[in-house]
Amino acid sequence: NVPATTAVGTGFKPINTGSTNEGDVSIELTPQKASNGQLKVTIAANTHSVDISQFDLRKITTLEYSGKTINPVSASTLSGHHTNGELVFNVEGEIKEFKIKIKGVPNVEERVFSWP
Repeated sequence: NVPATTAVGTGFKPINTGSTNEGDVSIELTPQKASNGQLKVTIAANTHSVDISQFDLRKITTLEYSGKTINPVSASTLSGHHTNGELVFNVEGEIKEFKIKIKGVPNVEERVFSWP
């Protein structure tokens, strides 16, 4: 796993949504450079009050690029109140503009992360 602090060299900035307030979850995504047909995205989730182990990132996360919408081929399991992991998407070609959507995690029904 690549620490989020090294993301500066990838060209993609980290994006954070939500907060750690009561009933909310802060989620930060940091895409890594796409290579070998895969886009890897570091995810950090923090909360003080929500059981995040109930959310299956493979089912609630989508990547939209070049007119396609796909789910990750693998995703870390969220657990505890502070967790880090990785989302992996199988992609075709070079990716410069894309959106990742995560649905159903409190307190934001649909989180949209857009690059560039």
